[in-house]
Amino acid sequence: MEYTLNVISYSVLALAISFFIAGLRQRKVMKNEITKKDEAIKIKEVEFNELRLLAAGVTHEINNALTVLMGRASLMIKKNDDPSKDEMLKKIYTTSERIAASVVGLRQVIYPDKTESEEFIELPVLMEDVFKLTQQRLRNHGIVMKLKGLEHKVIKGRKSQLELLIINLLNQSIERLLNIQDKWIQLVAVEEQGRLNIYFMDASGEVGDKISHKQCSDILESNHGHLTINQNNLILELPKPPQDRYHV
Repeated sequence: MEYTLNVISYSVLALAISFFIAGLRQRKVMKNEITKKDEAIKIKEVEFNELRLLAAGVTHEINNALTVLMGRASLMIKKNDDPSKDEMLKKIYTTSERIAASVVGLRQVIYPDKTESEEFIELPVLMEDVFKLTQQRLRNHGIVMKLKGLEHKVIKGRKSQLELLIINLLNQSIERLLNIQDKWIQLVAVEEQGRLNIYFMDASGEVGDKISHKQCSDILESNHGHLTINQNNLILELPKPPQDRYHV
């Protein structure tokens, strides 16, 4: 009887030890998996911070160069006595000013706590400012812009950020259309359920596949908007001010 109890005790002890060892092994495996996940998260965080620093450095350098360019252009406009050069000098100054505004918009995306104030923006005015920076490139590549439903449309947001967003979309479309015979880009603005939806598409049919979703989403979200990909369209959803707050 005593022998049997000893055998049972040893068996239970051996089983307990085997469970304990198995538990240690399982915890070691789980710890390794957690460590790998933590390392992956840390690597992504480092890459994200490096990108922010790079973008911040680039915007700083570009802004410095633009400041010098605008200063020199301003001085030459004041000193110029040749009427044939007036238009070119003013174009250099105004274009530099527009690029500087876009650089500010990028900086505000990088550092969202240092944002410009929101304002009511007429969509035709926004697009007119965008075309001042992109129309020459569109013309050089024979790309037709199709705009529908922009008249009398007003949105609320940060103007320089939204300009930067649309300029980026246009530039990416231009790259897609370089080897396509039928070249067009289309923006259609539609008011739906208290919001203004801008449908963006081009002749490539690859807008949803090629677009940089993250940057586009970040800018829209910082303006209380949202990005939706619908087949070959990008839908830029933006808030529309109440009728009693703004009248076109």
